Amino acid sequence: MLKDELRKVGRKVGGTKGDLENRLKSVLHTNDRGWVKRGGAECTKIRYLDSGAHRHVYLQSYTKGPRKGQLCVKKVFKTGSVYESRFFEHDIKVTQEAAKLIGAFNKLMGGRRIYLNEPEVWHSSEPDRKGKRAQYLVEPYLKGDYVKFNSNTGYVESSAKMQALSHHSYEASGGSMLLCDLQGVERDDIFILTDPVICSADHQFGATDLGPKGIDNFFAFHKCGKYCRGDWRRPRQPQVHFPAVRGTTFSSAGTMAGKQFLLHKLLASL
Repeated sequence: MLKDELRKVGRKVGGTKGDLENRLKSVLHTNDRGWVKRGGAECTKIRYLDSGAHRHVYLQSYTKGPRKGQLCVKKVFKTGSVYESRFFEHDIKVTQEAAKLIGAFNKLMGGRRIYLNEPEVWHSSEPDRKGKRAQYLVEPYLKGDYVKFNSNTGYVESSAKMQALSHHSYEASGGSMLLCDLQGVERDDIFILTDPVICSADHQFGATDLGPKGIDNFFAFHKCGKYCRGDWRRPRQPQVHFPAVRGTTFSSAGTMAGKQFLLHKLLASL
């Protein structure tokens, strides 16, 4: 049973029962499949996949390491090569905090587990024309139908459990954070997410952190489903500050969209 569950998420199945249980509890879906790293992993590019607001995404294949032969994705900044790990600090910070919030939700709910892709900062094996090695994010490729469960402005597409995860993150953090912009795949009785956003009371999670207004906006649109609990906290009187849209909204764009949205509401009321 435990080994079957671990195989579903591509993790090591050797060891004692305690080892297997601890490995299964780990939320992060990693490049090294939970092995202790020995020599690291490598990958090679296959083709371009897509572009977001700041990055290009490429499909790659692991050529070395515990996932050899499997697919991964490489995320590269649009503005060119990035040589310093500090440019990726917000991505790593969001992943680490999101894993804690997901772990708390898994422990509370039981049943179908939720996992989270963990991106790592890798560097090019070959230097560029300047003699520097570019850095980028690499994480396992998610096979299956990719779903956008919600956004960081309160848009909802599907899955009552994912909406409850967002709501519970606000409860578990004491009202200081909201895990949202949930997206990924649902398969074999599990969810695997990637690239989430955290909106926080003090804007500590980068450009997609819409702050208190983002939290407020989410709850203005949120409707509790079968997984939410009545004693979970929520803002007292959540207000709509900007429209709920499917895509990920960045803080500067959110401010402009909010002003346009409120102006439209004002004109409509005249």
